[in-house]
Parts: sequence; C-alpha cells; structure tokens
Amino acid sequence: MKTPQSVSQGRKFRQVVRGAAAIFLRDGYAGASVDDIARAAQVSKATLYSYFPDKTLMFHEAMRAEVARLDFVLDIDPSLEPVQGIPRITAQVAAWLVEPAQIALYRIHVAEAARFADLSASFHEALTRMLRGRIRPCLDRWMASGLLLIDDTDTAAGQLVALAGMGLQEPALLGRSQAATQAAVQTSAADAAALFLRAHAPQPHRALRRSIGTR
Repeated sequence: MKTPQSVSQGRKFRQVVRGAAAIFLRDGYAGASVDDIARAAQVSKATLYSYFPDKTLMFHEAMRAEVARLDFVLDIDPSLEPVQGIPRITAQVAAWLVEPAQIALYRIHVAEAARFADLSASFHEALTRMLRGRIRPCLDRWMASGLLLIDDTDTAAGQLVALAGMGLQEPALLGRSQAATQAAVQTSAADAAALFLRAHAPQPHRALRRSIGTR
C-alpha cells in the first residue's frame, strides 16, 4: 500500500490527529468510526474531512504522530559497573515495554501489519533504533573499559531488549494483566540481566580463547 504523501493542515489539525489516535488505539482501524473520532477530537465531521478525506490517510498520520512521541529515558549512573548497571537497564526496559501506552501502540501495529505493512515496519524500526540507541553507549563504555566482551554493541543492545521483554510482551498484548505486574517485570529483568552478564563477562571468554589458541 502506498503511503499518503501529504495532508491538509490547519488550526485544529493536531487536535484531530490526537483524537483519531485515541480512537484507533482503542478500537483498531476497522472498528474506529468517524463519529467517534470527531467526538474525541471535539470537532465536526466536516472539519475532520477537511483535513482527512479518507480514513487511511487519517490512520497513517495518527500512527506517525504516536510513533514520533515514543520516548524511553534510560537512567543509569555512568560510574556503575555492568553487574549493577545491566540489571538496572533490563528493569527499566522491561517496565517500559509493558506500559499500557506502549502495549496499545504495539498491539495496533501487529494487528494492522497485513493492511499497513509499511507503517508497521516503520514502527518496529523506530522502536528498535530508539531502544538500542539508549543502551548502546553504556555497552560501549563497559566494553572500552574491559568490563564486558562484546563484538557488536548495537546487536548486543537489541539482544538485551529482547531478553528484558521475553515472557512479558506477548501475554500483555493478549490482555493478560498479570504479565505486567511488578513481580513479573522484576523477575524477567533479573533473568535477562543474569543471562546477558554470563554471555558477555570478559573472563570466561578470554579463558576460552586462550585454550583454543593453545591447541
């Protein structure tokens, strides 16, 4: 499907986009009605159509705006070593991934992937790039100081995100609220950190490389 190139903008454009996003996230693309969107945006249907002559265009703009609002703030003391820092990273990532706003956005892009493949791909790319970009500087710092042994910190950052969300995102997407409990998040984060630290701790890798080199 070709992505719409432009839309008409005016004084209430952002108001309409926010209202449309709220209804699309609540009801999905097919279930969202123009009447509900107009009410959520607090505009008339005529105003709505003046900005978006069709629903597809409206969905593209609403989802683009929601993805642009994505933000993950990683709060890590740069003086921490990996044994303290990695668990803090996984705890923050795990908690963020199951926040209701993130789950709703993820769910609609999964649900509409067949209809809006380009939009879903762009969402996944933006999400991946953002999370990796926040984590990678920490891994770079620890790798440079010899505290972690990592060949590719960008790939490793993606793996750390995947480990932190493992067992949490899928149940949350299916509406199982217990997946997002504090205990579940803490357990997933702790397991992810332990596995990552075992995989990238420098001493075992160096010992293995020395043993291989002597054969």
